[in-house]
This record gives sequence, structure tokens and C-alpha cells, in this order.
Amino acid sequence: MNCFLTNCIKMKHSNLLKLLSMGLLLGMLACSHDEDEPENNTPKKEQEGQKDQKDQQEDKTEYNYYGAEIYTRESFKYGRFEAKMKMAYAPGCISSMFLYYNDSYMGNGKNWNELDIEVIGKDQLGFQSNIITGTSSRKVTSEQKHSLSYPVDEDYHVYVMEWTPDYVAWMVDGNEVRRTETGDSKDQIASLVEEQSLRFNLWASKETSWVGQMNSVNIPITQFIDYVKVYSYDEEAQTFSVLWTDDFDSFDSSRWGRGNWSMDLVTEKVANVVVEGGNLQLKLTKEPK
Repeated sequence: MNCFLTNCIKMKHSNLLKLLSMGLLLGMLACSHDEDEPENNTPKKEQEGQKDQKDQQEDKTEYNYYGAEIYTRESFKYGRFEAKMKMAYAPGCISSMFLYYNDSYMGNGKNWNELDIEVIGKDQLGFQSNIITGTSSRKVTSEQKHSLSYPVDEDYHVYVMEWTPDYVAWMVDGNEVRRTETGDSKDQIASLVEEQSLRFNLWASKETSWVGQMNSVNIPITQFIDYVKVYSYDEEAQTFSVLWTDDFDSFDSSRWGRGNWSMDLVTEKVANVVVEGGNLQLKLTKEPK
């Protein structure tokens, strides 16, 4: 009987040691897991969203952003406006060529007249055309999007806008992509009554639903303009004639002005308009605060 009791006690001690050893091993594994992967009960998507928000907040506070704009000192009533350009592209940014009535922004009953070609940060394979009429407080728009065969910032395209009393048309590389004629549903062609300057600019917008979220990692970017050609329009003959061509061998300050005002997320900087290597460059840059 004593031997039997002794053997039972030995078995109990053996099993107890095994249980203690197993508990110690599990405890060590748990400690190791805690050290490598701190507990986080936040779902993965929410964690990523928090990181994105933090990155965006840091991006907005770390830098000042500077864009660029040029505009003709002369304004035009009708004409053909042509430019060979390699546009800039980055989410949140706008690279453009447009006609604009200089007093549009003033309000107080002033007409808003504008015709646009805009590469926007949500589309690297196309651009947006637009007619804007009405007033600063009640704009009338007619945006349309147009696809290109390769990214807008990969190589040059020839962009054209034709404006006559009867229609506005947009062309790229010799192909017409849009025509809006008199009698349009919003009566916009008839509302284009003001002389307009020709402008090019590169800037960034806070309207993320339109252009996407800007991020400093994508900046700087550059819009390249190889040449600009302006034609007058003969209403009686309904023909265009070349007024002038600028190949940008130098910057002609008698023909062009440079912007120095703020637009949404950027301040336009005169120094960001550069003539180099036979083209004009509009730059969007960043500087630490």
C-alpha cells in the first residue's frame, strides 16, 4: 500500500510539473506577442484612415505652396487660341489654359465670362472643358471631360479653343472634341459678350471632390508651353487670321503679365514663371514654413 501511495504521489508531481511548464511557456509566448504587437482594438480600415488624416494634417502645416500664372495684357473679342503644351499633373492640382473677362470676379452685376481647358488632379488621361457665364454669385457652367491617348504630363499636345458669335469649339491635336453653338440649352454662347484675356496657370484647390487630395510628395510639378498662337476672327468672312505667335525664346513683358495673387492653396509667384530651353514653364513649388 505504501508503494502504491508513493507511486501516485510521484505521478501527481510529474503531472503538476508538466502543467506548470506548459503555463510558463504560454506566458512567455503571450509576453513576446505583447512586445511585438501592442494591442489595438481599432479596425484596420479605421487605423489606415487615422494615418491618412495625420499625413494630410502634417502636409497642410509643413509647407507653403506657390503656383504660377501668365495673362495677355491685351483682351480679345472672338478668335482662335492655340498652344502646344505638356501639362502638369498631380492630385489636388489644376493645369490650365483659359479665356477670362478680367472684371468677372468683381460682382455687382458684372458678367462672368470664361472658357476653360483644365487638367485636374483626378484625371491624368484627359482634361475638362468648360464655359462659365452668369455672375460671380450665380455662375452658369457646362463642364465636359475629354480623354487623351496618353498621360497629359507625358508629352506635348496641341490644344485649341475657337470662339465666335455662333459657337465655341475645343480641339486637341487637330481633332475637335467639343462644339457648343448658339441656342444651347443654357444660352451660354449668347452670354459671352465681354472681351477676354488669354491666361495659363498652375495652382491647387481645396475642393478635393473636384481635384483630389493634394500631397507634398507630388510637388514640385511643371507645365511646359512650347508656343502660343493667337488668331483674330473676321465676322463677315467667318475666317481666322494669325495675329501673333510667341515661341518663348524670351519673356515678352509687353505682351504678358505674371500673377502674384493667392488662389485657394497656393500663392502665385512671379519667379515661378520661367523661360528656358525655348519654352515657358509654369511651376508649382513648395517651401518649408
